[in-house]
Order: sequence, then structure tokens, then C-alpha cells
Amino acid sequence: MTGCNNQAERDTEKRRLLDTDIQFAQMSLDKGSGEAFNHFLTDDAMGMSAGQHPVIGRDKLYAEMRVGQEDYTLAWDPQRAEVAASLDLGWTWGKYVLSFTDDEGVEQKRYGKYLNIWERQDDGEWKVLVDMGNSSPAPEKNN
Repeated sequence: MTGCNNQAERDTEKRRLLDTDIQFAQMSLDKGSGEAFNHFLTDDAMGMSAGQHPVIGRDKLYAEMRVGQEDYTLAWDPQRAEVAASLDLGWTWGKYVLSFTDDEGVEQKRYGKYLNIWERQDDGEWKVLVDMGNSSPAPEKNN
């Protein structure tokens, strides 16, 4: 019976984790990506953006992201969540769109995918321990 209970707990936590990532994405739209990351990262989180050195620490990541956050929109669509049998670690992945207006006043979009590793906190809330992302081609248009 323990296996069934553990699987039910994992399924519940997977749903909670995916819902948390959806809330994270919504906060990015509502308050800016810097504010959202500041809220959802662990204190010792690591950011691993493509083509850049890792940045370690929520405060350092926030300092980088909050500058100019009003000049772009970072939207993402969580696709899947998984949780370890221990129920204390999990991951989500999804697709993102970074939108901004260039120097000529033309709206630009950059597409990508991300993988976040989450850690369940002592209070039961999920926080991002590692954030990784890289670019993708633009989605194909349906004819």
C-alpha cells in the first residue's frame, strides 16, 4: 500500500508544482520577470542562461533582472512537471517568449525553452533552485 500512497502523493505534488510554475509565469506578466524571479527563487538559486556564466544567489539574479524589466515581457508556458520519490525535488520545463521593442521601434520576439529544478521548502512551498534556458526557433505557423 505504501507504493500506492507514495504515487498518489507524487501525483499531488506534480500538480502543485505545475500550478506553482503557472503562478510564477503569471507573476512575470503582472509584475515583471525580475519581481517574479525574486519571489520564486531560493536564496542560493543558480541562473544558467545560454551564452553566459552562471549567476549564483537570488539577490544577484534579481539585481540583473530588475534593471529594465519594464522594457521587455518574459512570458512562458509550463509544459510538464515531475517530482522525485522523496517529494523534495522536482523539475518543470516549458516554452518562453521574450518580447521587446528594438531601437527602431519594431516589436521583436525571441523564443526558447527552459528547465527549472525546484526544491520543496520546509513550509511545503516550491522554489526554483536552478533556472536554465536557451533559444529555440520561432514556432511554425499553421496554414
